[in-house]
Amino acid sequence: MAANRLIYLAALIAATTFYFASTLWFSWVILVVALALPWVSLLLTLPAMLCCRLTASAPALTEQDDQASFRLRLRAPRLLPLPELQLRLTLTLPSGAEDARYLSRLGRSEGRLTLPTEHCGQIAYRLDRGRVYDYLGLFWLPKRVAAPGPTVVLPHAQEPVPMPDVEQFLHLQLKPKPGGGYAEIHDHRTYREGDPVRSIHWKLSMKTEDLIVREPMEPVRRTLLLLVQTPTSDAARDSILGQLRFLSAWLQEHALDHTVAWMSGTAYHTAEVKPGDPDDRVVKLCCQAPPDSAPLPEGRVQADWVYAIRQKGGGL
Repeated sequence: MAANRLIYLAALIAATTFYFASTLWFSWVILVVALALPWVSLLLTLPAMLCCRLTASAPALTEQDDQASFRLRLRAPRLLPLPELQLRLTLTLPSGAEDARYLSRLGRSEGRLTLPTEHCGQIAYRLDRGRVYDYLGLFWLPKRVAAPGPTVVLPHAQEPVPMPDVEQFLHLQLKPKPGGGYAEIHDHRTYREGDPVRSIHWKLSMKTEDLIVREPMEPVRRTLLLLVQTPTSDAARDSILGQLRFLSAWLQEHALDHTVAWMSGTAYHTAEVKPGDPDDRVVKLCCQAPPDSAPLPEGRVQADWVYAIRQKGGGL
């Protein structure tokens, strides 16, 4: 609003000069109006400046390349016109860079800023220097507003090339249940010394002339682990997290429990994913990892099947 003050100062100087240089009777009226105008503007605008409410909102989740907007709303009582607003919005982009924008002239009640969603990751917000001005833009009052939570931009799912071979895990494998007991699945074998008598299948034993026991079986629980390399550049983040989204959704579709591991800063995180879970839950957590996180400790992880999603191609 510095321009408004300069324009008013120039008008005040012109009115003062005209008053002293002119002998016309209305020169003093012009000077009085010039002197009183800022205070009249302040008195008319002050109720709206004190009573107006400012809120900010942004979507918590969006897809890459979708339209998403940061919204700023200014509200005042119905009988009071809206004052002028000025605010600085700082966006922290997925790459860690900051982008400062100055928002003003919201129109009647709302202002929108289109968010950069061409790359996946997290966009965080910081709001400061909020001010509401009178109608002439000469006086202002501070106006604080809470910044909304960050927006997570989910990547497009990308199939890894080559696609990892997980066909072996699609077939159910069984093993004898330790200690016996109840089980929905059973296998039959010949009697061994120490088997409980109640486990003998008498009808089948009479047909085979050997003692056959019913052995309870349980599924072999195999651990599948997806290691996600910490995203660095925008292109690498899009590729790595896109492959993670594809693989996690594929494993869920085939009813395969798996675990995702990633680094956030220097902290090692893991999250289990089961069929029926939202496929974007873990991807969202990985999108929030800072770009300067530590490398993955690949040598310390233990699982039946480990697949590392790297910038230069994944691998077992």
